[in-house]
Amino acid sequence: MDKNTKMIVGAVIAIVVLWGGYALMGKQSVPATNEPIKIGVATFLSGDLAALGENIVNTAQLAVDDINAKGGINGRQIQIIAEDAKCDSKTGLSAVSKLVNTDNVKYIVGGMCSNGTIAAAPVANEHNVVLMTPVTGGRNVDEAGEYIFRTANSDLLAGRNIAEAMAKKGYKKVGVIAETTEYTIDIKKSFEQRANELGLTVAVAEEFQPNTTDFRTIAAKIKGENLEAVLVASQTGISGGNLIKQMKSLGINAPVFSDFLLVLNGDVKKILGSFEGIYFADPSYNADNAGLKDFLAAYKVKYGKEPVVPFHSAATYDDVQLLATAIKAVGDDSVKVHDWLKANVKSYKGFMGTYSIDQNGNSDLGFTVKVVKEGVATGI
Repeated sequence: MDKNTKMIVGAVIAIVVLWGGYALMGKQSVPATNEPIKIGVATFLSGDLAALGENIVNTAQLAVDDINAKGGINGRQIQIIAEDAKCDSKTGLSAVSKLVNTDNVKYIVGGMCSNGTIAAAPVANEHNVVLMTPVTGGRNVDEAGEYIFRTANSDLLAGRNIAEAMAKKGYKKVGVIAETTEYTIDIKKSFEQRANELGLTVAVAEEFQPNTTDFRTIAAKIKGENLEAVLVASQTGISGGNLIKQMKSLGINAPVFSDFLLVLNGDVKKILGSFEGIYFADPSYNADNAGLKDFLAAYKVKYGKEPVVPFHSAATYDDVQLLATAIKAVGDDSVKVHDWLKANVKSYKGFMGTYSIDQNGNSDLGFTVKVVKEGVATGI
């Protein structure tokens, strides 16, 4: 082989080797670290609670816009992907499954009802997906799994705080009427337990199916027992509004206590005319926080209206910020983010106030019982 031939062969071999190397590299999975970090939002975007879900998505997006404008997380932008979870277990599971298996998200803000969160929890736990809920307060979420976190106020504390408020007002003979959903039954059970501890007599304890409109039997029982106060717990507030209206039609003047959803629903206000005199468990959050006030003002500018539920906005904002802080600290690794959240969220100062997350992933935030006086919610 002459010198020229050897040079040609050598060049060909070099080209083949280089081409093979590039081909091999093309087949390898090379992380695209400049791609956005995806945060899923699974919440109620249709049905009776759609306005609340829209509030959660808008808040998450506005929080992300602020982070992205400041350079993102370690140079990467954040992308919000929203899915409709409605307020049922089947749709909640479907929404989270789609986010995890199709969109490949590793972090989810789960603004769902308790049933949806519980149904979706196994998917999040199996795939090491961090799911943080700013709204789900059900007792069963306490033990939903290693990757489920809650910055929402616990429903168990709502029932307890209402019983304590009744005792503070001097009421002795009381009642509780609850819709048969996980959310409201949790409130009912915790109320009964705390009422008994405080020496109150729970003379009427009734449950009703969702979408019930005829409460004449229950209202008659309340009237017959001559209760001093009654707790009405309903999922959307609509049924509760119908019950209260029928109580009034029978001349029942016992003070009504409720969960916060009743006094937030404009349709309930149409049913009752006003919320005057109604006591309700208002989720504790730092309403006077200057940063929260600025954020709510920015929300109004961007969306042309105020948040439907300010504390949902506060909790959602905190969820996004906690995820962003954790990812910045340990990288885009959901296992490490999980560990960071469990270890570091202690006396955290956020829009919800100062709180800690325990080893079950739950915050220690409670409720403040207020009453509507002259159209304004005030402490008792």
